Amino acid sequence: MSDKSSNVVDYLRWRGDLTFEQDPFNEVDNLLLCVVSYINFGRILELRSKLPSEAMLLKDVCEQLTEEDEQRGLSSHAYIPVMRLMASVRRFAQVRMFGYESVHDEEREMQFDAVSFLLPDHTVFAAFMGTDRSLVGWKEDFNMSFLDAVPAQKRAAAYSAEIASACSGYGLRLGGHSKGGNLAAWAASHLPEELQRRIVATYNNDGPGFSHDLLETDGYRRVADRMITLIPESSIIGVLLEHAENYEIIDSSNRSVMQHEPLSWNVLGNHFVHQERRSPLGKLSDGVLREWLHSMTPTERETFIEALFDVLSKGGQISSLEELPGGLAGGASFLRELVGAEDEKKSAITDGLRRLMSDVREGLKRGAEDGLSAAKNGLRSLLSDWVRE
Repeated sequence: MSDKSSNVVDYLRWRGDLTFEQDPFNEVDNLLLCVVSYINFGRILELRSKLPSEAMLLKDVCEQLTEEDEQRGLSSHAYIPVMRLMASVRRFAQVRMFGYESVHDEEREMQFDAVSFLLPDHTVFAAFMGTDRSLVGWKEDFNMSFLDAVPAQKRAAAYSAEIASACSGYGLRLGGHSKGGNLAAWAASHLPEELQRRIVATYNNDGPGFSHDLLETDGYRRVADRMITLIPESSIIGVLLEHAENYEIIDSSNRSVMQHEPLSWNVLGNHFVHQERRSPLGKLSDGVLREWLHSMTPTERETFIEALFDVLSKGGQISSLEELPGGLAGGASFLRELVGAEDEKKSAITDGLRRLMSDVREGLKRGAEDGLSAAKNGLRSLLSDWVRE
């Protein structure tokens, strides 16, 4: 099998017999633990303990899982089989889980999910789940564009401190995919200095960045050299806001926005297949989305987001993506709701979308001028994939 079609599942089959002593923890191991964090462990009460002495082996957790516990992200793939494979190989057989936490609070506009792993190399890995299918989770993501901190970020820092304190003497790793990657990096930047010194690495797997102000803080600077940011070549999610650290560009077997799916990331040996530069679509996305965000003041972003989600949720009657008429591709239904919205909300949404389309046109124009002939086709591919999903 070529490296262009191998993924984390192949990695487990080919290298799962190697212990962490034989082959130290790597970026692929990180993503696997982050994939596991998407699974719903709510029924397994023993996992809620934050005492490392009560941590459970992966195989013991797997024995209690059923189809109703399947992952809660946007992926169409099942993640429980991945976890079962992890539990069956020598590399992860002695890994233990604990500290499961899940908070969904519509009033506080908060979605937070995390679980931690005790590794054989005497480190603990706190994994933060990305955005689920709830509208409150998605709104919290959007709120990052105008708030200094959202509730999930604050909870991630507190959770990390609790896990680090419970595991005194252990090295600390933090990680997450999508929004979870942002939470991991935010937590690392806001831990007390004595706990920051115990951080081995922090992994942001295609998660958004931050406002520029955070990048200038002492807390961020103290951990920046241990921040590992992995972004697919055509990523959109991972380039939102700012990334001061150097990010690694990863190859994926999927196209455009679907490269966000972690099971599509191509693996070679004990690392991902790295690329030298972003794809034309990736470069276009960088410029267009950042310019769109910068074209609005924080107050304008807040107004746009509040109006958008009020219309999407039908004034609070809808709470998840599954409940949206037509799902994510239900554009006609959204337009009908928009027509019936209050003038103030309608104006805020149309103004935000107008600015986005203006930036898209300018981005395509610059792409043509710079010789990026694939940019327009890439954008069409992106929109096509989005509609299909």
